[in-house]
Amino acid sequence: MGCPVGRNVRSFTGQYFYSIDKKCRLTIPQRLREGIDREVEGYGFVACVGFDGLLYLYTPLAYEQNTPRFDTKAQTSADVRNYMRLTHGLREDLEVDRLGRVLIPEGMLKQFGLAREASAVIVGSGDHIELWPRERWNAFVQEQLVKRDETAAKAIVFAQAPAVAPVTAGPPAGSA
Repeated sequence: MGCPVGRNVRSFTGQYFYSIDKKCRLTIPQRLREGIDREVEGYGFVACVGFDGLLYLYTPLAYEQNTPRFDTKAQTSADVRNYMRLTHGLREDLEVDRLGRVLIPEGMLKQFGLAREASAVIVGSGDHIELWPRERWNAFVQEQLVKRDETAAKAIVFAQAPAVAPVTAGPPAGSA
């Protein structure tokens, strides 16, 4: 499946402090939900493994656009197979109820350091939402604020660099 041409997903921003209830439900803030065009982006969220040991939530369209597709040759790589297993095997489709809550399986919460009846931080991160344990988020923010200028300079240089060729799944052609 390809990405719909010319269709952009909503950009999520902000930090929101909420609690996961005793039934493993988390309210997604209205501000994050209100700009989602269900006709274009799909209904609900896709929960999946994110970077840095975080739980990511994407709209169905954003998930489709951000999940790499691998051909059969690439799947000969153990790294590609393991990536695919984690990406697809730990994925959960989450419905949003009439109160704006998603039910996150308890096992998934535990995998990411979250728990029922615990504080969580919902962080808008562009094309996705990140779920953080509150203490971890607070520590991260304090640590990053100290080196924000340096990090920003590196990110800007990275964003302006030409695209990097994809990494191949084996030794370079012609080597043996």
